Amino acid sequence: MRAIVSGAARGLGAGVAARLRRDGGAVAGIDVLAAEDGLVADVADEAQAEAAFATAVERLGGLDLLVNCAGIGGPGAPVAETDVAAFRRTLDVNLVGAFVLARAAARTLIAQGEGGAIVNVGSMFGQRGVPFGASYCASKGGLALLTQSLALELAPYGVRVNTVAPGNMATDMHFDELRARADRNGSTFDLEVDAARAEVPLGRHGTPDDVAGAVAWLASGDADYVTGQTIAVNGGVLLT
Repeated sequence: MRAIVSGAARGLGAGVAARLRRDGGAVAGIDVLAAEDGLVADVADEAQAEAAFATAVERLGGLDLLVNCAGIGGPGAPVAETDVAAFRRTLDVNLVGAFVLARAAARTLIAQGEGGAIVNVGSMFGQRGVPFGASYCASKGGLALLTQSLALELAPYGVRVNTVAPGNMATDMHFDELRARADRNGSTFDLEVDAARAEVPLGRHGTPDDVAGAVAWLASGDADYVTGQTIAVNGGVLLT
């Protein structure tokens, strides 16, 4: 398995990259931060993203899997107070960056003629809107529909495209949001962590390994008949 993982320097992306390596895969990461076997690039910059992708494919000797995991949380402000540049930046990283890499992957996988897989890491907030999250929700909702279009276009080439939609995950991004929520609510970080955990029927925050397991399955032969789907990894918070 030759895989490229964006956002591989930390959080969910790091967990996915580590799992694919444990499974025997050759992995190249793309991130704005340096990472193991990683290339430094901003996925929101088309030229940087395409150059990093091309270098990764050359290093790997081809491609079997792209995992679009790079993402940011966005401004976390009311729409009435959200700067257009901040809104656009969230879409550029979370949606446009995924599109650029998926486009490059599609071209490569079609040319190879051996099939393959693309997994986009979305969010349960791409399935439902929440206050103070318009930019993030819009970007992740768009990503889920991008997945469906790509799945239909690439199916004739044996390329499967799916979304994994995490819920309340134990990551820096999630905890930063809980800190902002505590400030808005006049609460404390610990109380907001407890409240977020209490929403989860399975009773805990998710981990990078939880998401990595779903990605590994979607990339495997066990999921050969699965494409265009959004796989919820949220502990039961949102039932789809």
